[in-house]
Order: sequence, then C-alpha cells, then structure tokens
Amino acid sequence: MAGVILSAGVELAWQVAGDLALSYQDEFIESKHLLYGICALEKVIEDGKTSLKNPGDELRVRADVKRLQQLVGEHRTSLAMLRRAVRQTLPSGGGLSKEAQQPRVIGRSKNAKDVFDRAEQIARNAGLEELGVITLLQALLEMSDPHLERIIDPLQREVGEVLSELRRATDRPAALNISLNPELRNLDAADLRRIEIGETVDASLSIPLRSASPSKDKSAAVLPVPSRLSSIESFAYLSEVTWEFGTHGGLEPMLSKAAERLLHSVSNAERCAILLRDSSSSELLLKAHSPANAIPRISMTSVLRAMGEKKGFIWSRGEELSLSQKESKIETGMYVPLVINGEAIGVVCLDSTAQSKDFLRDDLLLVTSFAHQIALAVANHELALTLKQNSEVLERLMTNFSPKVRTRLLQRARIGRLRLGGEQSVVSILCCDIRGFTRLTAGMCAEDVVTLLNEYFAVLTDCIFRNDGTIDKFVGDAILAVFGSPEADPAHYRNAVVAGMEMQQSMESVSARRQARGDAVCQIGIGIHMGEVLHGFIGSQERMEFTVIGEPVNRASRYCDGAKAAEVLISPEIHERVWKLVSAEPVSIPTKHEGDLQAYRVMRIRRADADPN
Repeated sequence: MAGVILSAGVELAWQVAGDLALSYQDEFIESKHLLYGICALEKVIEDGKTSLKNPGDELRVRADVKRLQQLVGEHRTSLAMLRRAVRQTLPSGGGLSKEAQQPRVIGRSKNAKDVFDRAEQIARNAGLEELGVITLLQALLEMSDPHLERIIDPLQREVGEVLSELRRATDRPAALNISLNPELRNLDAADLRRIEIGETVDASLSIPLRSASPSKDKSAAVLPVPSRLSSIESFAYLSEVTWEFGTHGGLEPMLSKAAERLLHSVSNAERCAILLRDSSSSELLLKAHSPANAIPRISMTSVLRAMGEKKGFIWSRGEELSLSQKESKIETGMYVPLVINGEAIGVVCLDSTAQSKDFLRDDLLLVTSFAHQIALAVANHELALTLKQNSEVLERLMTNFSPKVRTRLLQRARIGRLRLGGEQSVVSILCCDIRGFTRLTAGMCAEDVVTLLNEYFAVLTDCIFRNDGTIDKFVGDAILAVFGSPEADPAHYRNAVVAGMEMQQSMESVSARRQARGDAVCQIGIGIHMGEVLHGFIGSQERMEFTVIGEPVNRASRYCDGAKAAEVLISPEIHERVWKLVSAEPVSIPTKHEGDLQAYRVMRIRRADADPN
C-alpha cells in the first residue's frame, strides 16, 4: 500500500481484517475481511482493544465510527448486522490452531488490492489528502466480488442506498462561480499597472517552523525558529493552532498544541498551563500544560483575579515572599483570562524561574490576543456540541414520522411553530405485535434478538411511512401507529388498511431471507380501528414527545390481540368505509372485559375495484 496515506481508522480496520483472516487460516486478506474490519471498529473502540498510541488518532477513529453508525442507521441497517452477515459466510469453528498461532505475514488478495486502488482513486477525485474509512467502504461496495455480493445480498436494498449516499458525498463540488454586480469594477479586467507576486503562503497548509537557515524558496511558507520570531510571525505561528482546530476538530489536542506553542513564542517562559471552567460544575479543569513532564505550579489567587477582573497581567517576585512562593522558585508569571461574550471561561498561565528576565508588555499583548482566539474556539466547540445534541434530539423525535410529515414538522420547528399542545380529531390506529415473541427469543442471545427486531421493524416502519402513517411508539415487540396525525388526512382509514396488508407481505419477504440463512423467523398480528382521540406533542420544551390518547387506541389493541399470525383484523367502523377496497370476512373475537367483538379479517386488497371516492 505504498504511496497511499491511510487514516488511523483504515489502519485499524486493516489490522482487524488481518486478524480475522489469520484466525480462519485464510491464505489472503479478502474483501469480506475488510468489510468486517470496517464494521468491527465500533466494537474495537468500545472494548478499548486498539493499538493506537496517539490520543488524536483515537478521537479521529471514534469520529469515523460515529459517521459509519449514522450512515448505515439512516438506511435501516447497522454495523452489527453487517458483521453478522460476514460471520455467517465463514466456516464454523474459526480459531487459530497451535501451529497457526505462529506469527506470519498475510498479504492481500487481488480483489482486496483492487479495493484499495479504487479507494485511492475516489479519494484523489474528491480532493481528499487521506484515504479514510468512509472512502474504503464506498470502494468495497462498488467492487464486483462474488463473495462480497453473497454477504450483502440479503441487505441489497439498504446497502444500495448507503452506496448512493456515499457516491453523492464524494462527487467533486461544482466550480466556484463569482457573479460580479455590474456596478462593481472587475479589477482583473481593468487596465491597471502590472503587479508581481512576492512571497506566497499556501492557505490550505499549516505553517511549520524551520530549525535551520531561511529557505531560498519564498513560497515555502516556513517561519524562523521561535526565538527569532517577530510579533507578527509569532501571532501567525499561534493562530495556526485554532485554524487547525476549526479544520480538523479535537478540542483537547488543540489546547495541548496551544500550550506548547505559547511556550515557544513567549520569551523566557518555562511552563504553560491552560485552565477551563467546566460548564456543568463551574470547576476549573487543567486541560493542558507544557512541558508535559513538568508539574504545573498555579496560583489560584491569581487565576481568580484574572477571571474576576477579566484582565491579563504580569507579576514578579516581591521582597516579602510567602513560604509557597519561596518553594516555587518562580520569578515571574503571566495570567490571561479566556473571555467570550463578557464572561471568563478559563485562564492561560505562564511562568519562569529565570531571574532578571521578566515578561514584557509585548508578550502580554501577544498572549491576550491569542487567548481571544482560544476562547472563541472553545465557545464555538461548545456551541457545536449543543447544536448537535439539539439536532439529535429533534432527529430522534422526527424519526417517528414519514418523510413527508417530517419535512412539514421541521419547517414548523425552524420558524418556531412546533409547540406543545394537542387536538381532538378522528384518526385510524394500527397496532401490531410479534406472535410468541417470548418463546421465540428464549434461547437467543441479546444481539440476535436486536438484529431480528431491527430487520423486521425496518420494513414494517417503511410500510407505515409509505402510507403516510406516524409511529406513536415501539413497545418491545409491538408497534403503535396512527394515520391522520399530526397532519390531517381524509384517507387515513384507507391508508391504515393498505399499510397493514403491505406489512404482512413484507414480513413474508424478510422471513424468506432469514430462513434461507438459517435465522429465526416470526409472524405478526395486526389490528386496526378508528375513532376520535387526543393527539399531539406533550411534555415540556426540554422533553417533547408525540402521543395519541383515547379509547380507540385501547380498542385497536384488542383487535391486535385477537388477530392470529399473519392476519389483519379491522373494526366494523373501518370496514364500513373500506368495504369496496378490501375482500374481508366477518369474525368474532373474545375479549376479557368487553365480551365478543365483531371484526373483519382482511383477505386481500381489491385495488382494481377500489373506488377513488
């Protein structure tokens, strides 16, 4: 893999793929091993079984894992399902024999090499400097490999959607088109005096230091050694830290680098520490210090003064010293608060034990200016986390709605019109649950139970959304859905019945795939009723949930309880409205409290005979 810059995530996935190939005594690392390695990153990170030594690498791998989980989760699958699909193609009894446990080098198969070649091409076309996990996954899914195709065939639709999204993400962006207002002068077109390009700096690269004599290449963008930095060069050198943070992320690595560079940029400084206030406890946390092997010596009195007055200052030893001052041997110090929006959120502390070498005013101005950037970076980081959390809460709330309804609700939320409150109206309620679920899952491991539910519920949810239904809630092995809410729908009863029949058909398709793999299968019973309910968003602004309340919900549950496996039972109220649409037969179902209930078992949808009115 010479010539290819691999991300930490790809390196780790490659290691997992190699371990898997070795454990089954395979001759080469194949595409299926690579797929498993990518999908196993979440377990490796969770278990802490990584060989990553750089904390920054682990942060980047965690970010890759989160993107992977979000990507596959949005398309009704999971990394665990993909891992399991790979394991099912491997021979039983995998594991190293004593002979095979001897260390050996394992190479790539031709298919695996082609995957990396394709991934490198995708990265290059997208203008990426690094081959990442997401790019490698796209290359894997694009390659023609019979072994891999057999693995993903049961999830062909979901995987196809994932691949489509990956391709959209790596398409080259359109060229920048600048449209000039006719009233503005285009300086390139003006008849101006010719100019010559002097020194240039590549704005896409960090500015490194040089430890030798200045380069003759003025475009090299290299600064002199720290001890010779001018004020402007010092600030440029420091500013690169926050630029890198905004580009690559990672608050802790940014603060560590900031402490290191401050130490190099401020004359006479021997130690640097950065304290940040914890937003939840208001406790001051030591987030970074340099040198790493030096014990920080911080005056909390000076810290509190800097934060309280919101002023940076330089202090030096007086003639009358306290015992702690004598023991510290510190001759001079500089304390500068991190201030944002008029509030101090931390402090930068610098000190020195050198005598007769106090910090200068220029040093204070430099550190104060850089402290502004650090404070802004920290505030933006916290804001991004808050926005992300709010977005995740809103997305989780919106996952219960069909795409069409979700779009409308998000539009309401953006203009502040998504509020608590309910309304009463007639809707249709659909209730379904898995028959014999407790008995079915008694001997299954937890991961297999979750996989079973996810695989079935994914297609059931799709049927509900396709017919403009809303998921009220998942309760164990049951789903409660409502049609005609939160958006009014005059055809709610028709949509509910069609959704119920499509759900049963989808159950058969999923069961056929699972049965072919030797997995456990199940069946559901469905009950549908309609009536006036209270529906809407309840709770508080911090915790808002959609719900449906009323007797029709309980009645739909009764019809669901009375439905046998693979049956759809509808109430008389539903039947009298859809009798032209369905072929149904009357049945009677016993209940514990209401006595026998009249119901109709739907046999089929008579689409050709359906009356559009």
